[in-house]
Amino acid sequence: MPVSDKRQPPQFTSFLNYCVGLIIVAALTFVAYVWTEKRIDRANERRFQSQALVEELRHSSDDLTRMARSYIITGEPHFRTQYQEILDIRDGRVARPQRYEDVYWDLVLDGQHRPRPSETAVPLLDMMRAAGFTDEEMELLAQSKRESDRLSTIERNAIGIRDRSDVSPEALQQAMLMLHNQYYHHAKARIMSPIGQVSYSVEQRTRTEVRLAANDALLARIVFGLSAFGLLLMLWRTKRSLDTALGCKVDQLQLSISRLGKGELDPPLVVPPASRDTVWGWLGEMQRNLSRLEQERRAAQERTHRLSRLYMALSQCNQAIVRCRSEHELFQNICDAIVNHGGMSLAWIGAVDSALHTLAPLAWAGVGTKYLEQVKLSLSADLPEGRGPAGLSYRSGEPYWCQDFMNAEETSLWHSRAAEFGWAASTAIPLRRQGKVVAILSVYSDTRHAFDEDAQNLLMEMRLDIEFALKNFDHQQARKRTEENLRKSEQRLRTIIETEPECVMLIDAGGQFQDINAAGLRMLEAASLEQLKQTTPEQLILPEYRDAFAMLLQRVMAGESGHLEFRIQGLQGVQRWLETHAAPMDNAQGQERMLLGITRDVTERRLANERIQYLAHFDAMTGLPNRTQLQEHAHMALALARRQHSTLALLLLDLDHFKDINDSLGHSVGDQLLCELAQRLRSAMREQDMVARLGGDEFIFVLQGLNEDEVASVAQKLLDLSIQPFRIGHHDLKVTASLGVATYPADGDDIETLLQRADAAMYQAKRTGRQGICFFTSAVQQRAARHLQLVNALRYAIERKQLHVVYQPQVALRERAIIGAEALLRWESPELGNVSPAEFIPAAEESGLIQSIGAWVLREAVRQAVRWRAEGLPPVTMAVNLSAVQFRNTDLPKLITRILQEEGLPAEYLELELTEAVAANDPQGAIAMMNNLHERGVRMSIDDFGTGYSSLSHLKKFMAYKLKIDQSFVRDITTDAEDRAIVNAIIQMARSLGMRTIAEGVETIEQLSYLHEHHCDEIQGYYFSRPVAATAFRQLLLDGAARAFNNPA
Repeated sequence: MPVSDKRQPPQFTSFLNYCVGLIIVAALTFVAYVWTEKRIDRANERRFQSQALVEELRHSSDDLTRMARSYIITGEPHFRTQYQEILDIRDGRVARPQRYEDVYWDLVLDGQHRPRPSETAVPLLDMMRAAGFTDEEMELLAQSKRESDRLSTIERNAIGIRDRSDVSPEALQQAMLMLHNQYYHHAKARIMSPIGQVSYSVEQRTRTEVRLAANDALLARIVFGLSAFGLLLMLWRTKRSLDTALGCKVDQLQLSISRLGKGELDPPLVVPPASRDTVWGWLGEMQRNLSRLEQERRAAQERTHRLSRLYMALSQCNQAIVRCRSEHELFQNICDAIVNHGGMSLAWIGAVDSALHTLAPLAWAGVGTKYLEQVKLSLSADLPEGRGPAGLSYRSGEPYWCQDFMNAEETSLWHSRAAEFGWAASTAIPLRRQGKVVAILSVYSDTRHAFDEDAQNLLMEMRLDIEFALKNFDHQQARKRTEENLRKSEQRLRTIIETEPECVMLIDAGGQFQDINAAGLRMLEAASLEQLKQTTPEQLILPEYRDAFAMLLQRVMAGESGHLEFRIQGLQGVQRWLETHAAPMDNAQGQERMLLGITRDVTERRLANERIQYLAHFDAMTGLPNRTQLQEHAHMALALARRQHSTLALLLLDLDHFKDINDSLGHSVGDQLLCELAQRLRSAMREQDMVARLGGDEFIFVLQGLNEDEVASVAQKLLDLSIQPFRIGHHDLKVTASLGVATYPADGDDIETLLQRADAAMYQAKRTGRQGICFFTSAVQQRAARHLQLVNALRYAIERKQLHVVYQPQVALRERAIIGAEALLRWESPELGNVSPAEFIPAAEESGLIQSIGAWVLREAVRQAVRWRAEGLPPVTMAVNLSAVQFRNTDLPKLITRILQEEGLPAEYLELELTEAVAANDPQGAIAMMNNLHERGVRMSIDDFGTGYSSLSHLKKFMAYKLKIDQSFVRDITTDAEDRAIVNAIIQMARSLGMRTIAEGVETIEQLSYLHEHHCDEIQGYYFSRPVAATAFRQLLLDGAARAFNNPA
């Protein structure tokens, strides 16, 4: 409670402040007096210290003179030593002795009073400077020190004379005179004169400081006496002011304060009006305030007691959470704790039915619980009971606090029951599980406003504990389910392990078997785990792998995983290769680490790997070295030839028409022939030479150290061996071969170049008639370069628009009308000129460019056919040639369908021409491809029929609708009876198979007449038209075929 200005005793305070001020002044005066005395002491101390240092300078000079003279007279070494020591101490080269000012060097000479050195060495001048000498004094002292140093020089010179080993009496006399002559005495005087001046200056300066300090001390004593007198006067005035401020006697005030201190607040103090603003009046007011605070304390104590009971209830709730094993038991214990320990009238918990919006009591305790046993409250806001505390709490999800139950509108429905049971306040607290309200805790008290902030916090803490318990119940149920699932999973895992075809085993840190599945027992040839435990893995593992297994076991015991392949011998003696993947695993108690090994029998894989290693360097069929081993051997042989300046020859042998044997007699016959040929060729090689099979029917030879004639002889021998007859089963076979030769260093200085040039020479041998030998020459290189030039130029021919398509009409003889066009590719290269298709088509097939070129030709031809149809010209069938590479592409049907759909040409207007040799190469594949294309509506024809090697049994299965008679038979049809017979046979066979025939290369009227007479269906040739551009072909369509018959080209 604020105190007014009238209640403040200003006079007493002022007097008290004066007293304090006088005390402070007296104290400060006393301190000043002590300080001045200290100043006097410090001035005297500095004077004594300064005089001592000055005196030390003088004494050191005298001591040096005495020691020098003594040494010269006596020659005793200790005088010289003491001389040097005194000089070193003064110049700070050695540590100063303790209490140096008291050192008497004559006693030191006796060795009885040797001074102990201090910790530091300090020059005398530095000590003087630190002692506070003025600059003028320091200058005089430095002058005296310099003079002393000069004198020391004389003394050292004299000592130097005495130190001579051959010193004479005259020299000694001279040394003595140096220390006693007039110059020496004058130098001594020059040392003492500045010292005397400094001593006088120090004495005068310190006396002045002492005199000033004494004056200050006298002034301090005077001020202190005056302060003490004023303090006594103020203390008397303060006493009188205090009596007025108290308003009563001190004894009376002491008694009243004593009663208040004992807690006696009655009776109240009687304060006269005149004493209201005194200490007595204020004491009475304090008594009244204490009485009021006592009442408030009792109310707080009662509140604290209530909170203590709630804390007790909370504690009991926590214990119930730990003990209870079911929700109902927990809820009942909580209600009992709230009522019995929390001091509440009633507590009950109801379960929420979120579907029906009802609240069903589950547990209760306290007064008025009878009506809860059969009741089910609604939580709907549409009903009056749903608008009570429980309903409001449920819908809001927050606690509802009703501090005045009898006067709250929300509780009006239960006022009569509240009056009966004494309910004055209540609360409804929602309980959540997994974020959803599942129950309501309702608590009733017989005291209004019982749920203050602290009580609310305690109940909210109880709510969190209950929700935590519900969560734990959920976790326990989930854990039980998990444990049951784990048990079933372990049972399933054990079943899986026992049925696992691979070995699963456990080995402890000591290397003993602890467990193993049935597959492992079979693998180790053991009847049972007990039998296996009588041995160890180390005993089963072959000796050369035991250290590796021990390291694996050690690594796994350290917590790492590992992998190992090793060889064992089972209990029955069978050896196996095993592969183990090992990982650390603790036992069931988690106390011991074991090795978990997943082991499989890899014996077959090891054998397969060895086989793979063999196949990596040798041909599987012939047993000859393959390309990999050839490269290694050839590089080593070439390196040896370089070092020895020798020669090396690479021979490449390729069988002629070997494919015909495979196609006619089967690959098994061809493979046997290659194996027998490989044995012949290998037998003809020297030990240092090598023969290898590159694949197919190609063999390569590496010959070392042979000249050209010797190489030719070996090559001829190889050809002779290859042409000797072969007896394969019941077949007598004879083959020829072509052989190319390249030599080092004439044809190249690396293996790649030699292989390339041997290959070029071999192809040249094939071009010149086969069954021959060709050495690499510049002409061979030129032909190979021409081939490479063709391939390189062909790569950019499409994008540079160097390729174009021409069209040759196909004419029906009976109708004398153009019914088709054959699309033919032409190449006009700016660098190479007009290149023949017979030259660039094989190059495109060998380089793999035929796929992209063929697709381009197909699209161009289809696009042109669509243009002619769009112009209203008579529809024609577009014939496009397919190469063998294109026909073997499995994506060919999809490509053709996509082009037809994108360009818009019906499939029946596209005809694909396939040579007889391509179709016969893989009859089954050809049949499948033709069937696929036929199903898509595309027509097929067989080109160059009669020139290849095909089976009539396959021909009838081909989905072809036309046979094309090769121009080699048509050319001499009017003069060669055999050609006529062949043509007639083809026409008759085609008619019997339901196929049409077309003759190509028709150039004369005689040829045309013969073909017409023998019922050939169509012709194509120069007689009607050469291949022409699309615009010229358009004009042919406009003119009609009849005009062309009357006016041949």
